[in-house]
Amino acid sequence: MTVITDAKNARYGDDGIIMADVRFDDLTSPDGTPLYLPYISTAHDSADFGPQLYSDLKSGKYGEVKPFTVTPEMLTAAKETKHAEINAWRDMQENGRVTCMYNGNTYDADKESKYRIDNVIEAGGLPDGVKWTDANNNDIALSLSDLKALQKIMVVAMVVQGGEIHERQRQMKESVDAMTDYKAVQNYVVGWPVTEAPKT
Repeated sequence: MTVITDAKNARYGDDGIIMADVRFDDLTSPDGTPLYLPYISTAHDSADFGPQLYSDLKSGKYGEVKPFTVTPEMLTAAKETKHAEINAWRDMQENGRVTCMYNGNTYDADKESKYRIDNVIEAGGLPDGVKWTDANNNDIALSLSDLKALQKIMVVAMVVQGGEIHERQRQMKESVDAMTDYKAVQNYVVGWPVTEAPKT
């Protein structure tokens, strides 16, 4: 069984872990000096000595555990991480579902639907007997003029939602950038406000 001989330089991490330099089994360096190894200690460490080491560190057996301190670099890194999360949300939203209304029916208006209708219009319309399927899986007979009108409505729907997505991601980034609390940055929830949803 591993024996903890000593520990020093203990300090808390941002999530309750304790980082310390630990000496195991009286290890020594080649020059004969005590050898301490960096170790991350947690309450649920799976190592046989883990839980006891964490308890001993926390109780002060090996000296004071320095409190967690946020550096400016850590705050900047947290904001950069949150910006990346916001960008991923934006990209997902931009490739998500968009719908629009035409003559009482709801149609998909996402990029794929726009691509399909562009091709159909370029081909001169739907083949005889073929109908356009709306967002509710209803088959609708659409003339070439209907398709062109629907195409324009699709573009408007995409532009409107794209604008809302862009504005929301801008607001979120501004909110994150204004924060000075490290935990607040980490815990910031990315997405639409609870009382707000994109118009489709």
